[in-house]
Amino acid sequence: MENAITNKFRQIILDHLDDDKFDVSHLASEMGWSKSHTFRKVRSITGVSANQFIKKTRLQEAAKLLSGTDLNASEVSYKVGFSSPSYFNKCFSKYYGITPGDYKIKKTETTSINDADLISASSRIRKFQYILYVLGTLLFIVGILSIFTGKKESQEISIAVLYFDDHSPESDIQWFCNGLTEEIIEKLAGINDLLVTSRTSVKQFRNSDLPIDEIAKALGVNYILESSVSKSKNSDSVRIITQLINLKDKHVWSNTYDESIENSLKLQNDVSKRIVEQLDITLSPEEKKNIDKYPTDHKEAYSLFLQADYQNSLFNKIAFKKAIPLYEQAIALDSSFIEAYMGLSEIWQIGGLVWGLYDEQEAWNNSKQLLLKARTIDSTNTQLEYNLHLGYFYYDWDFEAMEAYYQKRLTKSSFDNLTGVILDYGIKTGRYNEAYLINERYIKKSPKLSHLYTFKAEALMFLGKKDAALEVLERKNPLFSDDFYYLRSSTKLYFYLREHEKARDQLKKIRMNLPNDNPSILIWLDAVFARIDGENEMATFYLDQLMQLYDKHSSGSPAWFIALYYCYFEDYEKTFIWLQKSFDRHEVEMTWLREEPLLIPIRNDKRYMDLYHKIGFSKIE
Repeated sequence: MENAITNKFRQIILDHLDDDKFDVSHLASEMGWSKSHTFRKVRSITGVSANQFIKKTRLQEAAKLLSGTDLNASEVSYKVGFSSPSYFNKCFSKYYGITPGDYKIKKTETTSINDADLISASSRIRKFQYILYVLGTLLFIVGILSIFTGKKESQEISIAVLYFDDHSPESDIQWFCNGLTEEIIEKLAGINDLLVTSRTSVKQFRNSDLPIDEIAKALGVNYILESSVSKSKNSDSVRIITQLINLKDKHVWSNTYDESIENSLKLQNDVSKRIVEQLDITLSPEEKKNIDKYPTDHKEAYSLFLQADYQNSLFNKIAFKKAIPLYEQAIALDSSFIEAYMGLSEIWQIGGLVWGLYDEQEAWNNSKQLLLKARTIDSTNTQLEYNLHLGYFYYDWDFEAMEAYYQKRLTKSSFDNLTGVILDYGIKTGRYNEAYLINERYIKKSPKLSHLYTFKAEALMFLGKKDAALEVLERKNPLFSDDFYYLRSSTKLYFYLREHEKARDQLKKIRMNLPNDNPSILIWLDAVFARIDGENEMATFYLDQLMQLYDKHSSGSPAWFIALYYCYFEDYEKTFIWLQKSFDRHEVEMTWLREEPLLIPIRNDKRYMDLYHKIGFSKIE
């Protein structure tokens, strides 16, 4: 059976031999498996990783072509799916211990042997085959035993990059520490043979006193990069100490760097390369290019960008206000600095959505201009394409553009981490099963992303599986207790699942973590809970707050949430008054109209159907 599966693996690779883009994602798609299942299955059957098996198959076919055809080494490299002859030469030499050119010469110079030699050789081969058979049988038995005793080799190399600790006397360069951490995570995440824990997951261990081996086990990785930064007082020079530690808390590699803050670009590339060397990973030309890539050559622009990104990560109005001019200064110094455009665009885009920090249309207009400018710099940037369609859907209600993008993403054999609007769109257009299956694929690829579990619970809720939805939330609550995206979504889900006390608990956590932010969705929940408790005066107070936000043209969809308040308490006339106001104001939460559970009682009303068609849902039916 295993031989049959191995042969199938090999045949699929041979069918795509000259395709240099063929990778594990394509192999998984051809097998009809998930990427993670393919990783495990290939490792358990062949003893090597899926990427190594693909590379090994290519190299074996290369050897056949070198010895059996007139093709030179460069021609063979393209025939077997290597986009770079030099990279092919490196891999071939490492695998066979000889260069492709020398291998070809050696094979063509093989001399003939006489019949006696053939008989003697044949006898020796039969003896050797017998020995191999016996050894093979023994190894097979040992392999079977190892499966039953659970002694399996680790499936993939995985690493978590902990946030750099600021050990400076004044602790004033946390922005620098954050920037270094996240840039290294991004560079390592671009390596196929390395699984990298997301920055969201490692944030919970910032300044943690837990032993490294416990952190590694909690994150499910076999390596940890731990680092610290100290800056001399009244100086721009920093000392950075990095340590690569394995699951058993043993040091694999460490180094000390004395650099200026301006030279951090070079430093993060060097650390990434050292990690790759220590883990004995062979990089493809594209992966090497990604590590060597600098987001900008302008050191001052990069320093401003890191400071802006740090403020961005704090996610509040005060921090955003500080970040905007920093991003703008970075762009002024380097007009081709695409990451700065993207960061600034993200602030406007998110600030105009549910958190209600900026006027919706002003926010989207600012964001769109930045994204369109960035597209003239790099039209192939996937993050940019995702952010544009996020805006087209939430702000423009362009269902046709979003549907085309959604279908395009579904045809991709591998999913990246750009997930939110894809899953949200699937659920908001009634494709619960499809959204659930897509989300499961995302979870297998990125099991540490918090919002994937609220989407999973949401899909299960819409599929009528309340207990399963609650089980997901209960299991993940401790892990994401300070993640505002998770807390906001789980609060709403608990409310819809009629677990009011749990919704209140999550609401308290949000208030503790974000005391200065009070978006419409939270005020709406305060109003509903106050009226449920019989505190009508408090309910009116919160309702008035929402109406004041509406009068001020605040984003965060206040009219929508006022409509939900009235609908929950069965005042349907006022519900339609405020739904119409939400429509006229073009609020982003109107994209929920089709699937909003609280609106079920009014779905047969002509006024509801009129809004349904005007928003654009019928354009994709």
